[in-house]
Amino acid sequence: MPHQNKVNLIVVVNGRPVEVGENIHAPLRALINQALEKSGNSGQPIENWELRDAGGTILAPERKLEEFSFPDGTKLFLNLKAGIGG
Repeated sequence: MPHQNKVNLIVVVNGRPVEVGENIHAPLRALINQALEKSGNSGQPIENWELRDAGGTILAPERKLEEFSFPDGTKLFLNLKAGIGG
């Protein structure tokens, strides 16, 4: 039975999908940190990354997950900002 305050999402980090579960009251920053850790992408600070929804909208890391009402299994996309990384 799913926990009512947790959502399980798929974060595609530079093309690689990673399953991440996070409390809905946490900011997106916590989800980003967890996705980067699970994917082994620790070389760049969080400020160098952009989280987008399937429509391409950039999601602000300080907003809370609950503001978006993502259903379980939603795919989000985390990529380095343009011009960073090389």
